Amino acid sequence: MKLDDLPLEEELKTEIGSTCRTIIVEKSAVLAESGKYMKVIPLVLDGSIRVYRNDYDLDREILLYYIASGQTCMMSLVASFSDMKSQVHAIAERKSELLLVPTTKVREWQINYPKWNDFIIHTFLNRYTELLNTINDLSFKNIDERLYNYLIQYHHRQGDDKVSLTHKKLANELGTTRVVISRLLKDLEKKNVVELRRGEIILKGQ
Repeated sequence: MKLDDLPLEEELKTEIGSTCRTIIVEKSAVLAESGKYMKVIPLVLDGSIRVYRNDYDLDREILLYYIASGQTCMMSLVASFSDMKSQVHAIAERKSELLLVPTTKVREWQINYPKWNDFIIHTFLNRYTELLNTINDLSFKNIDERLYNYLIQYHHRQGDDKVSLTHKKLANELGTTRVVISRLLKDLEKKNVVELRRGEIILKGQ
């Protein structure tokens, strides 16, 4: 996605060109850390960002959502509105191109540009729905169903039948333990749904 592809006013696009910068980050680059202030808001032009929280007592990560091309981070927006420290961590899921918007501009543009205001509102509505779905999954779906759905979503995000994640990483994504994930993956392999290799999970029939 290019800046011109964003559904924004032409005047705003010109201002973005003069006040924002575009960067390329490698996979696993840290973009936000809990407890630190946000100086810029990342808008993804290409790639994917993973947003999560840490449960230090259980030594686990809790996945909140992914930010795809054309999207930005709701939690970063919340922090910028109230000049709060970030409550989440964010890392690049893969090599990504980001437009960095100064936090001082976010509110100003909401007042001056209706299409930017619509973009921010839609960001909150979409993330709100995603978080409700996450709560629903945690409350009502079995972990085996959540694991299979996660693998399918990973395939759609990456466009690859090969899932290069460790069992520990998958456990963090789904809020469970490595032992549980390993057992469920073996069950899926017996059903000929996946093929397990060292450090890789191959989806079959996708």
